[in-house]
Amino acid sequence: MEAGSATTGSGRLNWRIWAVVPVLLLALAVGAVVSSGSSLVELVGTNPPPADEFDIRRVEFSQGEIRIVVRNPQPDDLTIANVNVDDAIVPYTVDGPTTLGRLRSSTIVVPFDWVENDPITVGVTSSTGIETVEEIPAAIETPQPSVEGFFGYALIGVLVGVLPVALGLLWLPALRQASPVWLATFMAFTAGLLSFLGVEALSEAFQLQALLPAALGGAGLVLLGVALSFLGMTALSGALTRGTAATGLTLALLIAVGIGLHNMGEGLAIGASFALGELQLGSFLIVGFMIHNVTEGLGIATPIAKSKTTLLALVGLVLVAGAPTILGAWIGGYTTNEVLAALFFAIAAGAAFQVVVEVGRYVARNAPGGLRSGHAIAGFIAGIAVMYVTGLLVG
Repeated sequence: MEAGSATTGSGRLNWRIWAVVPVLLLALAVGAVVSSGSSLVELVGTNPPPADEFDIRRVEFSQGEIRIVVRNPQPDDLTIANVNVDDAIVPYTVDGPTTLGRLRSSTIVVPFDWVENDPITVGVTSSTGIETVEEIPAAIETPQPSVEGFFGYALIGVLVGVLPVALGLLWLPALRQASPVWLATFMAFTAGLLSFLGVEALSEAFQLQALLPAALGGAGLVLLGVALSFLGMTALSGALTRGTAATGLTLALLIAVGIGLHNMGEGLAIGASFALGELQLGSFLIVGFMIHNVTEGLGIATPIAKSKTTLLALVGLVLVAGAPTILGAWIGGYTTNEVLAALFFAIAAGAAFQVVVEVGRYVARNAPGGLRSGHAIAGFIAGIAVMYVTGLLVG
């Protein structure tokens, strides 16, 4: 018996050793490729050298000063040679290194008496003579954290996220009187609504990812966010329902979570537009998103139409779906991080797609005729169509 146990232990040890062997061999192979430098690539051809351009990430304005945040997206070092404002070379200082390694950033500080609301162009030239230009349509002072601004962004979040969802929940009394067929239609409508939001968030994530240097993850960053969110929402659903299908308040909560993650992205867009001085765009986004989001309350109300729900629970659902817009507006207004923005929209997409699965299960189980019924198909298409039409006001 002891000999058998020893053999089993030895077998387990051998299994662990063999499990590590492929990883070690891969590390050796990758190390050989890296150490070979460009000699391996030269066997099949050569690529043209990349343009020695900086990446201007942000331009900030304060009294008598312009701050330009630049990053080096190139594999080789880049040196800041000179700075132009409206095609004129200007004096500057650098908060950080003048020579930037790959993906390193510095802030260029330019003493300049800019004129409010006037267009302005800034350019940063590398030591090889390549200039990167950024055009600002209207120069305004960059918002700084303040009590007034804090509450201003919060009010915008309430108007865009909380208020429309609350208004949408006012359809709840009418839904309580609806027949099972119409309830199934509205549930399918919710699935269409969430499908649109998921695709919209995924598209936004890929657009933001395309602006990032390839070294920051490429499309894999977006897919990672989608997978983490989808699986996380699946785990949440399992914990709330203990393995059964989501219904009633639980399903409404899942829908609210998915909508809330998407609405945070909307707040992010609005806050960033104001921070960058695009005031007209920001105001337009507020009105467009208000109209766009009112149907989200209908999607949250439908699962609880035939169940008793307290006022406190309804308030909680409104806050879960709408309050993240406030957080998004704060983040967009006071910070800028393209990696987190792309990852966040990917997370919103994954959450929306997972809730679509939950809603689909509900419709398949409760709708007369299941997913193939005309009411379910028409409701799903109507959800997409309504979100598309109202989305035109934002686009």
